Amino acid sequence: MKLSAPFLALAMLAQSGDSQWVERLAFWRRADLRAASGRMAAIDETLRTLPELTQINSSASIGFKTAFMPDEEALWVEVTLPQTERVDTVVLVPPLAKGATGVVSGYGFPTRFKIEAFDDTDAARTVFDATAQDFPEPGGYPVRATFPPMPVRRVRLTATEPWQRDGAPVLALAEMLILSGERNVAAGATVTSTSTRDYPLSWSRRNLVDMITPLGLPVAPGRQGSPGFHSAVAMRADAVKSVAITLPEAAPLDEVWLVPVRRREVPLWFDYGFPVRCRIECATQPDFSDAQVIHETTAKTPPAYGMNRVRFAGNGTPARYLRVTATQLWKRHDDFVFALAEVQAISHGKNAALGASVAASDVLTGGEGAAWSPAALTDGLTESGSLIPLPAWFAQLERRRVLEQERAHLNATRATSIESAQRALVSGSIAGVIGISVLSAILLWRQRRNRIRDAQQLHEKLARDLHDEIGSNLGSIRLICSFASQPEMTIETLRSDLQDIERVAAESADSMRDMVHLMSPRRAEEARDWLGVLEDLTERLLRGLSLDCALPVAPLTRDPDLETRRELYLFCKEVLHNIARHARAQRVRFHLYETDRGLRVEISDDGIGFDVNQSSGGHGLGNLRERAHTMKATLQITSQPGAGTRTQLDVPRTHRWPPR
Repeated sequence: MKLSAPFLALAMLAQSGDSQWVERLAFWRRADLRAASGRMAAIDETLRTLPELTQINSSASIGFKTAFMPDEEALWVEVTLPQTERVDTVVLVPPLAKGATGVVSGYGFPTRFKIEAFDDTDAARTVFDATAQDFPEPGGYPVRATFPPMPVRRVRLTATEPWQRDGAPVLALAEMLILSGERNVAAGATVTSTSTRDYPLSWSRRNLVDMITPLGLPVAPGRQGSPGFHSAVAMRADAVKSVAITLPEAAPLDEVWLVPVRRREVPLWFDYGFPVRCRIECATQPDFSDAQVIHETTAKTPPAYGMNRVRFAGNGTPARYLRVTATQLWKRHDDFVFALAEVQAISHGKNAALGASVAASDVLTGGEGAAWSPAALTDGLTESGSLIPLPAWFAQLERRRVLEQERAHLNATRATSIESAQRALVSGSIAGVIGISVLSAILLWRQRRNRIRDAQQLHEKLARDLHDEIGSNLGSIRLICSFASQPEMTIETLRSDLQDIERVAAESADSMRDMVHLMSPRRAEEARDWLGVLEDLTERLLRGLSLDCALPVAPLTRDPDLETRRELYLFCKEVLHNIARHARAQRVRFHLYETDRGLRVEISDDGIGFDVNQSSGGHGLGNLRERAHTMKATLQITSQPGAGTRTQLDVPRTHRWPPR
């Protein structure tokens, strides 16, 4: 009993602040802790120079996956190239897809597998073998198999132990790339497999080789350029616009790549201005009198490529001049535009269009057009950074994955060392048992007093919330009833009044149920299901809109305290209510996830937007800022008339958040 007092006192000291006091007192661990902190700082510095993992399904195409098969049948998928190529790398890109428990990075990626390469004689060579033990879950990171260049006609991935989380085993990939130098020779190749689940646009065999992934553009951070080229605005979709590129010298074109523009001020504009239909021509004469068409959109429903480079085969066509003509423009709001970030003309593995001169049929003028220029089409840059070759991009993403794993291991080791030091300090505090016992008693008394005070404040706030919400709704019902009692009322108006009463009563019931589930201290599991309350609220308020709602699937490291949950719920409710009532949006994105400091809430829409600087109270900005201040959170609201609205809230974690 005597040892419990110092142990409790030191434990409460640890909870009341950070771990710096433990590092200062635990001199025998100081060198190890400093080494771990120094290495973590060095890793953070290196990570800032590496490409980031985007993890956004910006296109309807998700990838390939097998159908549900019996457990005993092996799952495999195979890509057959149009001709034998000298190959040195195979890259597997895991998909970002919805499983039974929510959106999963790496959905369907096999637990154990092997990659085999076959030549023209059908001789097989295993170029990657992960069959002896479970392969570490890659999450959203691509997995590379590199080997000395060899002739390859087809590549097979066999899942000796497939992914199995929520039902029958399944094999799924966003993309399989087969690299010969810097070229992906698998683009558009033939795909066969044990089975396939064909779901319109989302899942199919052809999606495995369409160059559409959740990874985004192959961009390295650093030097940034302008957004790219932007045409003049048109009022008709069939207005024809074009850009013509003069290469430094004639060259046979193997591939032509079109790079879409990402407009970050409207989060859902991943391929801003990318032509719905286009024609690509090569010529050796400047007037295009000998033009050869290497691509013309003929599909009834052209694919939406999202935030991905789009490849068109050049087949060695000789060209000095290259022209891209948009025959059906991209719809913005009530007008139409043509925009591209970059055009790449690949010849013998090099971009022959880099630095080439560009002429356009027309350009965007005025203040908005100052950031755009035709020359930006061939500068090798996007506004996020410089475009880099696929092998370098995948190598740097793999390095980021390794460094992030090392950092996570160092952080866990450091936390274990601090915890061990805490125990050692507690066990060595017997000599100060009397003084520490007094201190622990004082701290317990203060903690109990603070808990009572916090509980009283929380009950008062909850009572105000229910009074404001339910009282207001009951007042509305009373007012409607007073109108209904008027002698001049008709059956139609009475029916309309009853519908209004039903709607207001339903809203009141929903609000009370949400508050009870959110705040109830009697059922721990129900109280921790506060994310489900947010998801139900979102689906209820935004019924009928295209909704991208992604809340954490796995349990949080630490749950917010009751006060923070309440403020988060009311904050999200006000933002979603504003979208439903005022934004006139078609698509809404609501993501909530953990960060190093706490939680981040991102809510964006493609609605009419508003001027943040001129808006006073019409959009409830004052209430949102007040709630953010209460949570000591950072609030960013970005909006422009006609360009949607993006709200980001960063809520810091405090010592009052209970761990799982």
